Amino acid sequence: MKLSSLFQKTLIGQIILFGLIAASMSLTSAYSLRWYLTGEYTSKGSAIAKSVAGSLSNLADTEATDILQTIVDEFVEVNGVAYVVVLDADSNPVAHTFDGPVPGQFLKTPVAYIRENAAEADPSLRRFTHSPNFEDANDNVVVNYRRGSEFGYAINIAKPVQNGEVGIVHVGMNQALMIQQIRAAVRVQLMIMALLFGISVLATYLMANRISRPLNQLTDYAKQLAARDFSASVNIRSHDEIGLLARTMETMAADTQNFIDQLERALEELKQTQAQLIQSAKMSSLGQLVAGMAHEINNPVNFIAGNIRYTTRYAESLMGVLKLHNHLSQPFHPQIAEKAEDVDLDFIIEDFPKVIASMQVGAERIGDIVKSLQSFSGLDQAEIKTVDLHDGIDSTLLVLSRRLKRTVTLSAVEVVKQYGDLPKVECYAGQMNQVFMNLIGNAIDALEDKRLAAHGGGSDTPVITLQTQLKENTVEIQISDNGCGISDEVKHRLFDPFFTTKAVGKGTGLGLSISYQIVVQRHEGQIYYHSEAGQGSTFIITIPTVKADVEPETEGTSQVPPQAIPVSPGL
Repeated sequence: MKLSSLFQKTLIGQIILFGLIAASMSLTSAYSLRWYLTGEYTSKGSAIAKSVAGSLSNLADTEATDILQTIVDEFVEVNGVAYVVVLDADSNPVAHTFDGPVPGQFLKTPVAYIRENAAEADPSLRRFTHSPNFEDANDNVVVNYRRGSEFGYAINIAKPVQNGEVGIVHVGMNQALMIQQIRAAVRVQLMIMALLFGISVLATYLMANRISRPLNQLTDYAKQLAARDFSASVNIRSHDEIGLLARTMETMAADTQNFIDQLERALEELKQTQAQLIQSAKMSSLGQLVAGMAHEINNPVNFIAGNIRYTTRYAESLMGVLKLHNHLSQPFHPQIAEKAEDVDLDFIIEDFPKVIASMQVGAERIGDIVKSLQSFSGLDQAEIKTVDLHDGIDSTLLVLSRRLKRTVTLSAVEVVKQYGDLPKVECYAGQMNQVFMNLIGNAIDALEDKRLAAHGGGSDTPVITLQTQLKENTVEIQISDNGCGISDEVKHRLFDPFFTTKAVGKGTGLGLSISYQIVVQRHEGQIYYHSEAGQGSTFIITIPTVKADVEPETEGTSQVPPQAIPVSPGL
């Protein structure tokens, strides 16, 4: 596992702390051990010097030299003893352990040696002459450090025999051996401390790993939250502060996600409401305009249609009188005959009834147009009504009739009606007319786009086919065209509010979104499509013949089925 920063910092702190402890303990131990061993060596040397001095005082004659040498040789075998030198009162060597002659630094009379070196004794060694273990009853022992090529470094204990009148004994304790013992002890101590340090590092690693693993998980989780991935989770189930923090962050993330979802739903509903308001306002304005025009046209048309009957009756009466006059007044007065010939009286008598009949047909046609406009406006159909959907489609075609006619650059659009035998349907008639307006308008746009892409040419006649049929309890309306079809790049976005492929200022991007909401959400119907790029499209609407009593609640924009893509890329 990668070392965490927590473990690295802890390890660095441990190294510094253990370094300080090891250094202080090593120095303290070395100093204490040196003080202890120096005391032991000094006490041991004083005991040996006392023993040898006692032997020297008892062996006063020179014949005992061999015995004294044997004693000295035995003492030099004792661990830590570097040398033993025994001098008589005249500084002559009696016995010693050197291989060669006795070094000159020892060849002094006992009294002179004591006087010269008593004041030069090392202060650090002077304390040992007062130790309870120090073998001396008097104050005339000299302890100091010695150095020589024959013995190296040594602690020299000089014991006079009867105040130097008989002789003096020098016992040297091997200081190098003492230093080796101190170093060996320090090495063992350092090894033990290194072992303890390794155990401590391992324990620290395990502890830091136990602490840093949930911290790393929590850090990664925080990064995911910072990247707005609120669906992520962290698997920390401990009951300590880290576990509490993890659970708190998960709760906050869940609350944040819920809040974001609510905001997204609110935004989507706001978009839908805005789209509905815009489209409703547009259709309401169009409906009011159409209704106002229908009302204004209806009054003079009714006046004309009502007076045509009287005009026809009056014309028939006048024609009868004129025919009777012509029959009874032959020959005509020359001026009357001339005038009748100028105006072609016979033709007027023959054609005048036809003119009146044409006016009657025109008035009836205008009346039909007014009724279609009133039906399309749907101002009296804001609630659910039982209506004939064919009337709604026909009225929509009437409103769009100008766009279906031939223009200078475009040929006329042929409309093929394949109406089935449909019952009257319970629906929002005005809203269904709005759907027909959007879809048929899209089909016309698709035909125009295809013809404009071909620069007004192309051998196919632009055709819109309207087909209806009854399937069990649902009505199916198909609106097909042989226009430009739908490209795959835009199919998944066509029902999004405000998405349009039209030029700026030409399309609002609301028609298909509003149509989908009217069919699916308001009428509990469905929308399907079949389309190939360049081959045209078929848009299919199915709605139940009877509207449910309770409308389903909707939350946000309903998702479009995979096959439910609109007829044209125009909206």
